[in-house]
Amino acid sequence: MEPNPIPIRLSFSTLEDFNRCERYFQLNKLLATDDAREESADLSFGTAYGVGIAEYFLSQDADLSIYKGWLAYWPEIETDKKNVWRMVQALQASFPVVDNLLMDYEMLVIDGKPARELSFRINLTPDYYYVGYIDFVLRHRYDGTCVVWDAKTTGLQLLDLSPNYQNSAQGIGYSIALDAIVGEKLAHYAIGYFVAQLLKDAKVKVQPLVFKKTLLDRLNWLMTLGGDLSRLEQAASLDFYPRRGSGCLKFNRQCKHFGVCNMSSLDIPRIREPDIIQYDFVFELDDLIADHLRRVG
Repeated sequence: MEPNPIPIRLSFSTLEDFNRCERYFQLNKLLATDDAREESADLSFGTAYGVGIAEYFLSQDADLSIYKGWLAYWPEIETDKKNVWRMVQALQASFPVVDNLLMDYEMLVIDGKPARELSFRINLTPDYYYVGYIDFVLRHRYDGTCVVWDAKTTGLQLLDLSPNYQNSAQGIGYSIALDAIVGEKLAHYAIGYFVAQLLKDAKVKVQPLVFKKTLLDRLNWLMTLGGDLSRLEQAASLDFYPRRGSGCLKFNRQCKHFGVCNMSSLDIPRIREPDIIQYDFVFELDDLIADHLRRVG
């Protein structure tokens, strides 16, 4: 099989799909299907909330934050639990928490531009690359150190949300990009998750969760990424993407490919489109691993 000149774009979510079920990843990412992009109320709600809260961290203008969140609510897919009204409620509950954080932090500004929605790309091999988007970066007002933050919404009814975020691989990848933004000395290894928890009594509990990380945590993330890459390459070389029964349900929702994923005789490779996005930061995986090995040693 001749190599494709256009590499495959990976991300935190696509690697989650691969580790959930290789066949699901293949159908979503590698094959031509009739399925349009999967939209959901969760995605629309989370995107709008993230845009609105990032605006408030920057401007402290409640009306502008709600307006921008409303504009970002697209596609307008709503449910009883997640809708525009509930998104506005989540933002309003978040503003006092942000005000408290801003006593010690401010949004980082780079070359006159606020550090939000920063994109990065890690070139893995000629066939694969990894991308991520940082919601916003906060700078400590007194010592200048910076922390990456990710805005989240959840309907989980847990008293302690830490298990859902503390060991998530998403934020660690973001913190690696932070080195290139502010330099090693000012890049704090901690990761922040600004979480709006939607409670059953129509209330919202807002929790800023910060987890300390180390250089070793980062190195382990890079090594894990390399391990996922090896499995991807093996699956491609064997043209074997097994079905995992544990992936047929996710959050009590049936996989959209359930019942037809066994029809491999109809598989048609998807035509890859070139990635024309101009990423804010571009890295090479081998360079990142070598740099972190040097620093850990």
